Amino acid sequence: MNIPVDEEKNKKQTEEEQQIESEVCDSVEQEPNEQENQTAKNSQTLAEEYLNLARVIQADFDNYRKRSADQIAKARIDAIAETVEIILPSLDAFKKAKENIKDENTLTGINMLEKAFVSSLEKLGIEKIEAVGKPLDPNVHNVLAVAKDESKEDGIILDEVQAGYRMQGKVIRCSQVLVNKLD
Repeated sequence: MNIPVDEEKNKKQTEEEQQIESEVCDSVEQEPNEQENQTAKNSQTLAEEYLNLARVIQADFDNYRKRSADQIAKARIDAIAETVEIILPSLDAFKKAKENIKDENTLTGINMLEKAFVSSLEKLGIEKIEAVGKPLDPNVHNVLAVAKDESKEDGIILDEVQAGYRMQGKVIRCSQVLVNKLD
């Protein structure tokens, strides 16, 4: 069978077109796969960045929460200390009143008021600084005067003129004391 040249030419063109079309389709199919892979990698990298950012933000927030709690606790202690510092002269007045009152009934009432006042301070965490008979500590004791007592050691507190108080290690008011000085 004799095929005309035109038909043969057409057949070759058709085969070439089909081959080109097949190659184009293969390359088009491969390009999206590469694009999909690249897009997946980019998405994964972006997701990791967001996850790291979320972790950093969470850590910053935890630190903020801890700092805030510490600041609130410190502000509470400072507020109590300031209030007590204002009220302490009233407690000193009880001591002076007890020295001048001769009536036993009145003295009993003053003692009851003083105990209630001290109990309230203790509930707030306020403690009296020990002084008499203790060695001088310049961090919590202010020396008003010195005396010489041979029966006591040097630097021992002989008397307390005004009581000192502290709260959680913070000195609210130093004790005013008389100290033994042998030299």
